[in-house]
Amino acid sequence: MYSKRVYFIIGFMLFALFFGAANLIYPAYLGLYAGQHIWTAILGFCITGVSLPLLGVMAVASSGVDDLESLAQPISKWYAIVFTAILSLAVGPFFAIPRTGATSFAIGIAPVLGHSWPVKLGYALLFFGLAYLLSVYPGKLAENIGKYLTPSLILIITILIGASFLHPAGNLGRPYNAGKSINLAFASHPFIAGLIQGYGTMDALASLIFASLVIEANKIFGITKRKEITKVTLISGLIAIGLLAFIYVFIGRIGATSQSLFFMKVGLFTYNGDPVNGGQILSHTARFFLGNIGQACLGVAIFLACLTTATGLITSSSSYFHKIFPRLSQVRWTQIFTLLSASFYFGGLDVIIRWSTPVLYLFYPLTITLIFLVLSRKLYHNHPLVYRTTIFFTLFPALYDATESLAELTYLFQMPQTLSHFFRDTIPFGAYSLGWICFSVTGYLIGFIVLQFQTSKKG
Repeated sequence: MYSKRVYFIIGFMLFALFFGAANLIYPAYLGLYAGQHIWTAILGFCITGVSLPLLGVMAVASSGVDDLESLAQPISKWYAIVFTAILSLAVGPFFAIPRTGATSFAIGIAPVLGHSWPVKLGYALLFFGLAYLLSVYPGKLAENIGKYLTPSLILIITILIGASFLHPAGNLGRPYNAGKSINLAFASHPFIAGLIQGYGTMDALASLIFASLVIEANKIFGITKRKEITKVTLISGLIAIGLLAFIYVFIGRIGATSQSLFFMKVGLFTYNGDPVNGGQILSHTARFFLGNIGQACLGVAIFLACLTTATGLITSSSSYFHKIFPRLSQVRWTQIFTLLSASFYFGGLDVIIRWSTPVLYLFYPLTITLIFLVLSRKLYHNHPLVYRTTIFFTLFPALYDATESLAELTYLFQMPQTLSHFFRDTIPFGAYSLGWICFSVTGYLIGFIVLQFQTSKKG
């Protein structure tokens, strides 16, 4: 019989795996512009940044499978392999892992030591070296993260939050739109803007990757039955998302009460003449609350948050690629992914974020749809037909949104006007880049109805 402390150890581990630098940056930025609309915006943010990651982990834990590839098998064998491999690379060495290093450097190191090449190289050796060392001992991941790193991270963030109440920069400010696109419409559409901002955390995508680590952690504590794994994962997950929601709400509040620390210029908040991002908002407010101590606390918090996320992503990605390419050991894959991540880290935070946008628009609809297919599988007896029709319909608007984002990013081509009119103006929620919802529901209903017809015909 396992001890109840397992709930907290695995819950802290799961929280730390999810909670990277983006989970601090995005709510701070959202809060600054949302102002008095912060509660509406943060509600949308929590749906994609809190609820969906929990549902993703629960989908894997309750299904009886151990990884994402097995979860997607009903669609097709090759789809499962390709989807899992590309997603592992996207939330692994291509985007999410380099972003952890680049963000922690930009916020915690660059303001103090500068952006010089030796400093950037030295930090890369420290950060990715520690992430590698933690990754090569996956059996102790839950213990190392759950016992030590997570409580330290929570303590530091709590100090910053407490200081924001004792020495506030101001009251909730006026809401502003940060741009023309819907994900920046914090004044006119705060809930939708918050909803899409939650994509940036990548947590719903990572949840299907991290689930294997949670299941492995259960087994380490002697929990092997599916029912018990599901129960422990649910309780641990609720602990994790409770911590996430707590931090999102109060970091968002810090941003919403800090408008007086920045200057409004051409509709954007600026500092030293340049538009501010979430990292600069946190850095400046921390210095305002606690002086140099606040800056140091923020640097440590960002470092711990990024390190734990990078460790989990390296571990899970290398584990999967060792499974499909067993000729290379998991340690070798860990080395490869650590080096790849470090290479992309040198591209800089802005470049990593920009190029990740098309990937988010493509994979978020497919991932969310897969999660709900698994959770509702008893309604259609887990039949592959419903999986296939739903994913097939979801793929079209997801591809459109991703391609349109790529066109805006590269300026190399333009989307046909007829196609844009259909996906943006004709499809419900298309103007919000949420048109895939109608496509997914249509595909699900078609598969379900056809399945019922086939079943009744056989009967």
